[in-house]
Amino acid sequence: MVELYIVRHGETDTNYENRINGMSTDKPLNANGIKQVETLEKNIDINDFDEIYSSPLKRAAQTAEILNQGVHEIKLDKRLCEGDYGSWDGVKATELEPKYPDAFDENHYLAPKYADYAENCEPFEHVYKRVDDFLNDMAKKGDEKIMVVCHGFVSRAIMKEITGIEDISQIIQPANAGVSKYMISNSGKRYLMYYGRANNLD
Repeated sequence: MVELYIVRHGETDTNYENRINGMSTDKPLNANGIKQVETLEKNIDINDFDEIYSSPLKRAAQTAEILNQGVHEIKLDKRLCEGDYGSWDGVKATELEPKYPDAFDENHYLAPKYADYAENCEPFEHVYKRVDDFLNDMAKKGDEKIMVVCHGFVSRAIMKEITGIEDISQIIQPANAGVSKYMISNSGKRYLMYYGRANNLD
């Protein structure tokens, strides 16, 4: 079976400021984010992994570099980029939600309806498709242990695609530097092992 460890990047200033943190907000980790990832690194033996993939966005690639410790080649994959929220990228959610209440769910996450309002944005379905395409490629890896560093919404989309949950609003975002583990069998069947942990990662 393929073992997939999905890591959300550490905190950025846009996370801290509660801004919509999509593909266009290509910010590095802040000091707290670096600390979060360094703490996670102490709970992971990178030598146990066969490969490491990352979104090419700065916050994910920087997270991958800290976790990798120079051991593997980090393979950047655009399919792991955060959703592109268009004109809403970088805007505080608290400024938008009162104006567009149907574009947010009760947990104050973006809902699919946001695409009716944000200009030049990426619909959720497009993210689901590229995530599923990535998972299909990972399923061909055999008995590998693979680390994947990505983003909050992409982590939720992976959870959705693996479990078959229809409504993504039922999936809470993992914390920064949180880890989720999945297994994919040789037949292609997908299994959830755990979601959004910060330790006890075996």
